[in-house]
Amino acid sequence: MKLKTRDVQTFQQQGYLEIPHRVIEEDHLQQLRKSYDQVFSERHGTSGQGLRNLSVTESMTDATEDEHESEMLQVMEMWQKSKDFQDLLYYDPLLDIAGSLIGENIQLFHDQALYKPAKIGGAVPWHQDNGYWRCQPADLVSIWIALDDADQENGCMIVIPASHVDGQVSHSRAKTGDRELPALLFTDANESKAVSVPLKAGHAMVHHCLTVHQTQPNWSDRDRRAIVIHYMPVGTENSEGMLLKDNLLLRGHDPHSSGADSM
Repeated sequence: MKLKTRDVQTFQQQGYLEIPHRVIEEDHLQQLRKSYDQVFSERHGTSGQGLRNLSVTESMTDATEDEHESEMLQVMEMWQKSKDFQDLLYYDPLLDIAGSLIGENIQLFHDQALYKPAKIGGAVPWHQDNGYWRCQPADLVSIWIALDDADQENGCMIVIPASHVDGQVSHSRAKTGDRELPALLFTDANESKAVSVPLKAGHAMVHHCLTVHQTQPNWSDRDRRAIVIHYMPVGTENSEGMLLKDNLLLRGHDPHSSGADSM
């Protein structure tokens, strides 16, 4: 279901939108949770298999036990690790949302699973996604899907409305105390304007790659599992000015590719 005109206008003005309808039905949600947990379980306690704890201040092998008390767990490219998440890339209700915002020729930038375990889930500081990516034109959008109820207690998304209109802002390396977090960036934010976006499981929000956002720690007794898919229009270039022509085409046509149209 494509977004209504008023919803597209809200996104364009505010840089984010809580999707007004549920995007993942219950049976589908249960299957995604099962596959999600399997991916994380298979990689628990490993290194070099796609699982990272973004909360550690040094490499997992060198970190002390104290530095493992907080866990902001990430698995990149879930679609390569699970058929259920590969199928999710081509899920029409999500592509309809992305297409309403960036046009019908849609490529995958990447996806990622972000897991804040109960009581020890780490924070992600204020940042723009394109602070990491540096893509041009900066027209990417991200659909953030809650696999568990997400609220202020367990680390829902928090955004600075209309921050995307300021364009790219500077970032520095994030810190906890006086120690750097190698995997995370930080930018200043006017927190007086911050808006929390709580979501029920199976619901989603979408934000622009220049929208400043963060998530708080999860000190609740509930897990917070989320999957994020980052979409880009065909023709997007990376930070070095190279066309991202090899990324998956999810819908539409890519004139830069010799392959067939998407599924």
